[in-house]
Amino acid sequence: MKSHYVSLLPELSKFIKASATGRRLMPSGKRLRRGTLTQYQVLYRLLLEFEQSAGTVVRLLRKSRITARDWQKERVYWKRVLKQFTGFIYREKGGYDQYLSSVLKVLRTFLRYLELERGFPALGIYRKIRVPSEVLTPVVLSPEQLKFLINDHCFYASLPLHLKRTRDIFVFACIAGLRFRDLMNLRTPNLQHTEEGVNLLVHTQKTGSMIRVPLPVWAVELIRKYRGKAGTYLLPRISGTNLNLQIKTLMERAGWVYSLPKIRNRRGEPVELKKPGGKSWRFCDHITVHTCRRTAITTLLLLGVEENMVRRISGHAPGSREFYKYVGLVQDYLDRQVKEAHKRLVE
Repeated sequence: MKSHYVSLLPELSKFIKASATGRRLMPSGKRLRRGTLTQYQVLYRLLLEFEQSAGTVVRLLRKSRITARDWQKERVYWKRVLKQFTGFIYREKGGYDQYLSSVLKVLRTFLRYLELERGFPALGIYRKIRVPSEVLTPVVLSPEQLKFLINDHCFYASLPLHLKRTRDIFVFACIAGLRFRDLMNLRTPNLQHTEEGVNLLVHTQKTGSMIRVPLPVWAVELIRKYRGKAGTYLLPRISGTNLNLQIKTLMERAGWVYSLPKIRNRRGEPVELKKPGGKSWRFCDHITVHTCRRTAITTLLLLGVEENMVRRISGHAPGSREFYKYVGLVQDYLDRQVKEAHKRLVE
């Protein structure tokens, strides 16, 4: 490799180390989150595997004076590399558009860092990276389904002990709207007792924001049920993997096994994902602990709580595209209800 070229991976390794040690910070001055560092490490592993698969070394131009010929050469080179890397993600890693999008966004961040903070030639390569879009519609419980899990005592009595605990955690999470890690870390100091009732006060780990969630009476009673049984925590402790498996079983027991195919995009074309054995996905197969957070948001919106208040509870920033997915879900649900009402008028 010529002297005015350097390998990309060693530079990416330095970038990851600077981010992990706090020498590189977020624009807010805070250290980068663990999830962001994980994304950087995933990019490193993918690029390493790509180089081994393609029998090449991805390189960067390191030259103080850039000619028009250099610029044209680099443009052609990176167009080819990005096309090959994209093909590698699709073919060898089985990736879909959303996964490729997340990988390319990290690569764009890294290349932008090299140009703006490390003094690499201002070629603007990161601006040439086109990120595919894939809009995934979140799966949530309807108000009727949530009401059933909360209020149907016969169903609850029919459950074995471990699924009773799963149901308790699930319905509480559908009210709290917390991410799994915040949910499992709830302790007595997170409870705020006032004359009007009990609130949850949580300093979220992902965004660092402080949120307050008023708890209904039944949720407070559920917490009291586990007082002294979960140590210093408000809810029984369980791993995310085990909880997700038990949630799917709980949904099956509730009878929500109707077909709901899982559709993803690859190169902009819809592809149906199948389960082992070639079976299509059912509603219950989609439900995880993160469904609780989504259900909490859509339920509040359906109950007429103003969007800005729901965002304060969920921790979404104003204008968040992720949040407006839930607004769209609510509108779809309301549209279906209106259509059903119109049908009943002519029956």
